[in-house]
Amino acid sequence: MHIKILIATWLLTAAAPALGDAPLFASDEVLNLSIEAPMRDLIRFKKRKGEYDAIVRYVDRSGAEVSLAAKISARGNARLDACDFPPIRVEFDPDQTAGTIFEEQKRLKMVTHCQSGRDGKRWVLQEYGIYRAYNVITDYSYRVRKLDVTYQDSDSARWNRNAPAFFIEDTGHAADRLGMDSIRPPEVRTEQYKLVEITNQMLFQYLIANTDFSVKRGPSGEGCCHNARVIAPRGEQAGWVVLPYDFDQAGIINTDYSAPDRRLGIRVVTTRLYRGFCWQNDPLKDAIAMFTDKREAIMAALIPDEFSTSRQARIRRYADRFYATISDPEELQEELVAKCRGGASFEIRKTRTEER
Repeated sequence: MHIKILIATWLLTAAAPALGDAPLFASDEVLNLSIEAPMRDLIRFKKRKGEYDAIVRYVDRSGAEVSLAAKISARGNARLDACDFPPIRVEFDPDQTAGTIFEEQKRLKMVTHCQSGRDGKRWVLQEYGIYRAYNVITDYSYRVRKLDVTYQDSDSARWNRNAPAFFIEDTGHAADRLGMDSIRPPEVRTEQYKLVEITNQMLFQYLIANTDFSVKRGPSGEGCCHNARVIAPRGEQAGWVVLPYDFDQAGIINTDYSAPDRRLGIRVVTTRLYRGFCWQNDPLKDAIAMFTDKREAIMAALIPDEFSTSRQARIRRYADRFYATISDPEELQEELVAKCRGGASFEIRKTRTEER
């Protein structure tokens, strides 16, 4: 009995927010939130990304309702085309948020349910789980806070919706928490990255079957990177870290609008493709050992409690396939090491001791 309690406690602690997190991200409890705004206009004219007055309400720990004026707008690019309900940006007045759960927050990205029905809710819960699983891997990751949101149209008492969502930590706040600066270079030389972190990230992207990212440059005319942001030790040109986000194209979610880049040579997002660099092959061993050691904590974070038993089992089987690959020397060589980017690869071999 004591062993079971210790394991459960360890799993919860492994994915728990760090002590240095801002109030909003210092808890993993679901935050019940209501947003009152011209929601129908925001949805109808989402591609304009217009800004609308809103009231954000929640109940604090004392049981008192807190009401904050805010501005909301649609955000994103690909999801604006794919989703009926757009991702949202919420902007607060810092003078109003002092002493509330939104203290220190000014502009927050909210990941929403994209579409009505079970699929839309499943996708957002699975993406939240991906962020939480990456928190297990490294502190160099965005904090998230799960939400249960009631949307109320301010022009119609009859229009309201309820759906899961989550907030993503601001990049500047994440950089401050980690004692680093947020930067936006036009391009990054991969050797500028902290070796352990970039290796862990590439392995994690392979775990969730995500290829929709770049750690070298961003979209044309923008700084680095695609679906990631760079943070750096202050004044340093090395030891940089890239923080990934936007995992909706990951195969482990498998949204009905996801599709891989044709240049990658895979036809569906559920097909894993390793996108690590060849100079990471040596530290890949340590990354694999760490992923294996944290396997149950990663699974606990990755698989949403809200999912049915059959859905949870499906995700576990998909993740188990990843672990089968990285634990088999031949598969590891064929699927990861031999497919590294940027030069000739080498073989990872078992020692005689490991073979025994």
